[in-house]
Amino acid sequence: MKQSIESLMQKRLPLPGVAAWSARLPDRSMTGQCYTDWFTPKQAQNILGRLALAAESLAGHRLEPERLAWTFEHARIFLALRPDGACLALCVENRLEASTAALESVFQEFLALPP
Repeated sequence: MKQSIESLMQKRLPLPGVAAWSARLPDRSMTGQCYTDWFTPKQAQNILGRLALAAESLAGHRLEPERLAWTFEHARIFLALRPDGACLALCVENRLEASTAALESVFQEFLALPP
């Protein structure tokens, strides 16, 4: 699956405003890439790990999130979770003019990847 995700991201990114992406595979290994100096690959992976843990903790409250978004002062982070445990985070500049339509398309392709 790692190669499928990396191929998808190479084909679809970078997009305007996307600072970094990070993916966790079903085996819990990580991959990702940064397009700005805002994030290092390690930071993007750490962010994904913490946010995925937060999303998974919601299951203890009988909530099964598929998509989550966080807004910070300078960035927005969008997270998509698959039933097989894989997840994808896109770190995006927090700009009003930044469109989420292109991001949605990337997430749809990620969610449709075979296991």
